[in-house]
Amino acid sequence: MAVIMRSAATITGAAFATPGYTSLWWTPGTAGGSTADATDILARFRAIWEGIKSIMDPTVTFDYDPICIAVEATTGVLTGAFAGTDPTSTVGTGTGDALPHQTQALIRYGTSTVVNGRRLRGRLFVPGMLEGNNTASGTPQAGTLSSITTAAATIFTPGATASSAVIWHRPTGGSGGSSALITSASTAPTWSVLRSRRG
Repeated sequence: MAVIMRSAATITGAAFATPGYTSLWWTPGTAGGSTADATDILARFRAIWEGIKSIMDPTVTFDYDPICIAVEATTGVLTGAFAGTDPTSTVGTGTGDALPHQTQALIRYGTSTVVNGRRLRGRLFVPGMLEGNNTASGTPQAGTLSSITTAAATIFTPGATASSAVIWHRPTGGSGGSSALITSASTAPTWSVLRSRRG
């Protein structure tokens, strides 16, 4: 078995017609997962967004889900759920006009694992960007990229458990799934656009 756990948050703000969602997967320190792992991964997930909040629109709020589900990575079958300590919400503290809400920075997480001939990679979209984060040519400021990359890399700082952040290659038809440890973090040098998946 290769059980992984999910940390997640709902994103709300004045510019969002409907709440957004963000998540990150982890290999728990205890095989199969535990309440301690849930508390740890929630705190470390929150650390990413806490590290970025100073350059985010103050109307944007991240509300963390204290329930961390556990799934078998190879099949996608739910194996459990653990209630971690509910972290305090993260609220943007930046100043200035907001960019259009669909214009977001992009964290790129890399692994050293190849699946079906391709490097397994993951990403997190960063909402709530401000005009002050933008250059005259319409790209993220160097300081913005540095701040986001530094925050993204907090996942490599050990927590209270041996949990480690992973990218999940989801199974197809109940098989073929896998997960790989994240080994690198960077920020895309251009803005990204997140389109809603809801029809």
